[in-house]
Amino acid sequence: MSDTTAPRRRRWPMVVLAILSAVVVVASITGAGLQIMTSKLGSNIKIAGFDTSGDAPRPTSALVDPVTNSYTAKNILLMGSDSRTGPGDDKYGDPVINSNARADTTILLHLSADRTWATAVSIPRDTWITLPTCRREGSDQVVGGYESKFNAAFEMAGPGCTAKAVEELTGVPIDHFLVIDFAGFKNVIDSLGGVEMCLTQAVNDKDSKLILPAGTSLLNGEQSLGFVRARKTLSDGSDLARIKRQQAFLSSMIRTATSTQLLLNPVKLFGVLQSATQSITTDPQLGDINNLRDFALSAQTVSPENIGFLTVPWLARGDGENVVIDQEKASALWASMKSDTQYIAPKATKAPELPVAPGDVSVRVLNGSGIAGKGGALAEALSQLGFAVQVIDDAPTSDYTTSVVQYASGDDAIAKAVAYAIKGTISTEGATIQESAGLDMLTIIVGADQTSVDSIKVRADAVDPITAPTTADKVTCS
Repeated sequence: MSDTTAPRRRRWPMVVLAILSAVVVVASITGAGLQIMTSKLGSNIKIAGFDTSGDAPRPTSALVDPVTNSYTAKNILLMGSDSRTGPGDDKYGDPVINSNARADTTILLHLSADRTWATAVSIPRDTWITLPTCRREGSDQVVGGYESKFNAAFEMAGPGCTAKAVEELTGVPIDHFLVIDFAGFKNVIDSLGGVEMCLTQAVNDKDSKLILPAGTSLLNGEQSLGFVRARKTLSDGSDLARIKRQQAFLSSMIRTATSTQLLLNPVKLFGVLQSATQSITTDPQLGDINNLRDFALSAQTVSPENIGFLTVPWLARGDGENVVIDQEKASALWASMKSDTQYIAPKATKAPELPVAPGDVSVRVLNGSGIAGKGGALAEALSQLGFAVQVIDDAPTSDYTTSVVQYASGDDAIAKAVAYAIKGTISTEGATIQESAGLDMLTIIVGADQTSVDSIKVRADAVDPITAPTTADKVTCS
């Protein structure tokens, strides 16, 4: 996915989940020490409100249900601002040119009521949505209702507006939000003593000034910032692949922040929390350090292996740059958050692999649907995918309901890959394949239900490597 705004603003992913990871460990300090810590840390936190453009006041989010006296499930929106106005942040871009901050990393975190598991869902910054109408704090209403990138909501009216955008997009009520800046991210990493990351190959990225060898390295704050910002020199250069890398980094960070060594070192622990709270902005309720502490204490039973990371299901928008939420697939994810049930991602069907280049496959397309233009449309779609379409004609009969791929002996692997990609209202799993002796080229008879042609898979990926869920206890090499 290309980045059309790159000349104006260097994108980078903020690792806001680190705040919760760091604050969780406050449970190790008790009595007077806890009181001293909270009084010092409380004055550090900046406060921002939820959107106030609606008619009804926003209800307070109770940590404990007064009837059952048990914890309630929580949805926390974790964001990262790309503002360059913090101390030392001007080296990542001119703070005047980049004056309007956007939330370039957004994670919707669901914490279960029984505090045994959590699900963290990354929302791509280039997701195309209808922006909500919001009100800037102390200012006028900003009218939405038009389509733009998801991360523009933050620029419109701050984190409260982003929370409103997520609520409208997902139907999931947001209880709290947290935002962190450049300096906060780096300082938390340095206070932790660094974070280990595993690389499958060496990195030399001149834009982020990141130079790392292949293998495992202990990254300091500056290196970590470069690692999570780097894009073109790592993976396929897309923001979606970078999200997967961010999730691997977060997992390592959580393992570090919840380690025994940190819990047993009050000085180091205070440094982490001091760095974190100096660089965060939260909603008013969570901005009270006592509420933040109580919230963190309630979450201390969630172990890394029960913190799941995934990217919201998405579809290409068709402009070569942006994506849209796949609402059909995402609806199950949003429903699980609203019902406080653990989301189980459906297993992806293993797509057949095309064993040769599409240009090496000669194709005959015959319209057997009885509908004018069906054959030509399929032939054009296959040509766009690189196949050598040699013949376009009518089939001997026009009574084919679903599409059929006919192949010569030995070409079954090619036929399976092509058939899998041809979708219809009935044949949603792909066209039927038939071996036919004496064929001089792959022949496709187009059926009446044929609707689209998916991209042909050229390698056997059991799941999409970008959106596949993972957990925080897994060590992932990038």
